[in-house]
Amino acid sequence: MRRAAVAVLEGARPGTRLGQLAPLFFDPVRAVRIEAARALSSVPAAEFDADKRARFEAALAEFIAAQRASLDMPGARLNLAVVAENQGRAADAEAEYVAALKLDPDFTPGRLNLARFYSISGRPHDAERILRSGLQRVPNQGDLHYSLGLLVAEQNRLPEAAAELTEAARLLPERPRVHYNQALAWQRLDRRGEAEAALLKAQSLAPSDRAFAHALAVFYAQDRRWFLALPWAEKLVALDPADRQAQQFLAQMRLSAERDGKR
Repeated sequence: MRRAAVAVLEGARPGTRLGQLAPLFFDPVRAVRIEAARALSSVPAAEFDADKRARFEAALAEFIAAQRASLDMPGARLNLAVVAENQGRAADAEAEYVAALKLDPDFTPGRLNLARFYSISGRPHDAERILRSGLQRVPNQGDLHYSLGLLVAEQNRLPEAAAELTEAARLLPERPRVHYNQALAWQRLDRRGEAEAALLKAQSLAPSDRAFAHALAVFYAQDRRWFLALPWAEKLVALDPADRQAQQFLAQMRLSAERDGKR
């Protein structure tokens, strides 16, 4: 239970994460200590005091030793790659990601991470190569289509992006963010019917996600379909009545609708 609890704090800010997880360096169970070290590997060194840093280094050494005992497993290589990347050791990270794929070319988590690594390193062509080679092996892997769609969208290759994201939405029908990004691609291509359908699908899958309500309100406002835009703006406020920006957004929407009505 203590080991699993670490995952809950992984998305917290570095200072919060460090304060909550550093006591686990004293845990009697190695699995808990090394999980805490892994989760804190992306925290900047300046956040640690001398004592916490020493404890972290000891726990991280245990983590690395545990992975090195299983170097014939792609998951261990992936774990080492992620920690290396978190610590800014780019060459080590790339080597471990590549090693993971050599062990198992169909290891999707390793392929996705390597493609992301290349993309953020300014090597989009390598990222695309990795994703396309994966799709040649596993054509129905939705996450590979999704990552490829996002990658080519960043390069403004919108028809390709829309095609890849549409295929991803077909293969990952329960993932609202996939439908949302599909909608953005269609919208940029001025295919508003397809964009509307994808936005509505995303919202139906995650009705409490405020981003989708906002996107639908803006989408309909662009067409001056206020009778559709206003309910989504109202829903945005209803999802968080204390949000002043949402209240201002709704007020502006109502004012625009009123002005259009006067014309």
